[in-house]
Amino acid sequence: MKARRTKLGEPSNDAPDIIGIGVCTVDYLVIVPRLPQRNENMRARTFARELGGLASIALIAAARLGARAKLVTRIGDDEAGAYIRGALLAEGIDISQLLVEAGSESHVSVIVVDEPSGDRSIMTRPPTSQPVGAQELRRADIGDARVLFVDKCNEATLQVAKWAREVGSHVVLDPSQPYAEVKPLLEHVTVPIVPEAWARAWMPDRPVSAVAERLCQEGAEIAIVTLGERGAVASWGGQTQTFPAFAVDVVDTTGAGDAYHGAFMYALLQGWDVPRMATFAAAVGALNCRALGGRSALPGLDEVERFLAQSVR
Repeated sequence: MKARRTKLGEPSNDAPDIIGIGVCTVDYLVIVPRLPQRNENMRARTFARELGGLASIALIAAARLGARAKLVTRIGDDEAGAYIRGALLAEGIDISQLLVEAGSESHVSVIVVDEPSGDRSIMTRPPTSQPVGAQELRRADIGDARVLFVDKCNEATLQVAKWAREVGSHVVLDPSQPYAEVKPLLEHVTVPIVPEAWARAWMPDRPVSAVAERLCQEGAEIAIVTLGERGAVASWGGQTQTFPAFAVDVVDTTGAGDAYHGAFMYALLQGWDVPRMATFAAAVGALNCRALGGRSALPGLDEVERFLAQSVR
């Protein structure tokens, strides 16, 4: 496989374009005709097992578009961990730093999907393994990667984010923690892409556009608040703009936000302007809603380009 040239750099044949450090899960998904009530016995329409997690789906989305991606995380040595490993390998993700902890359980989620709307409810069993520690990482692990993806603030992500910024790489954040906990990391984040619920929890009395603008004031180059089917608000270079979502036949919204992150990271590598990046990411996020699970409908680049050429929002 040849190295891909990007506007942000020209990696060697084995160097990733994007490195992610964060959540990787096994998702057990069921589609039901409606969300069940207490003590109700309901027949599911469909059941599936899929790879999930903020980091893993974002990286797979970018990889299917053409980027090289590497995931840094820890899993258990259980059956779920074996599934995670196999699924990442099948997607071409570099798992040379996929650490395995003996005797621990991997991250597992049960996701119940409402068939009429595609909305879902999620129940999670956190992993029993220890998170990746800063002492387990080296500056060389960042290497020539031009984008770093993180989903929480801890010693390890703070360290790698500092290293990434020292070499001029973008740091993209999808926060799984509230503002107060992730604040120390924001100093090193160039592109926070945050969901509406996170934004409203932080600044409940302000419009989401004010949240995007505030993130830029705190150092972000581009800040985005995703709004689901209502699109996204982006702030950059002293301007703020709303970008509408694309309409598709929704089966399951699981992973739509993760797909958006992956597509935006791919777009960053191309050096596109913000409107083009936001429109491209919105298309990938929408296309991922067409099937059950976080990665089943993730598109390749040709499919996204055809969709954009044919779509009217």
